[in-house]
Amino acid sequence: MKRELGGTLYEGTPPVSVVPTAMPTRGGGVLGLLVLVVEPGVDQAEIDAFVTRYRLVPRDQTARAADSQARWSLEKDGRVTIQLLSEESAARIVLPADPRILAWSAMARQNGGSVSLILSPSLPDTEVTTIGRHLGPYGGPYWHISVGCIPL
Repeated sequence: MKRELGGTLYEGTPPVSVVPTAMPTRGGGVLGLLVLVVEPGVDQAEIDAFVTRYRLVPRDQTARAADSQARWSLEKDGRVTIQLLSEESAARIVLPADPRILAWSAMARQNGGSVSLILSPSLPDTEVTTIGRHLGPYGGPYWHISVGCIPL
């Protein structure tokens, strides 16, 4: 399924809205996050299939870029492309060239290049405060994968 929503292209993902953001790390740095908020009404079986296919892990497990088949890159035209690969398929998210996306990608590259792609079901909206509460210590379930940067 291919959809164009707000200038973002999604291929091979459940219906989601994407929110690029960041969070502080214990070491004093910043980790880039790409939060995929699952749209209401998506069947749990579709979420489970996506999580299993691309090896996302639950919030209480560690995700390492070296263990994943997921990569992101900043294209020459300013778009950011995220690719998830598995033996049987591939998924891709392309974020449009936008000053906010360029700032997000620069922050991610400055802090080592790996970002955390997070799949969050059951959120009422895509507001950063809602996402922050959900990702916090007493928040809800999510799955994540570490996505390494492919330099140009």
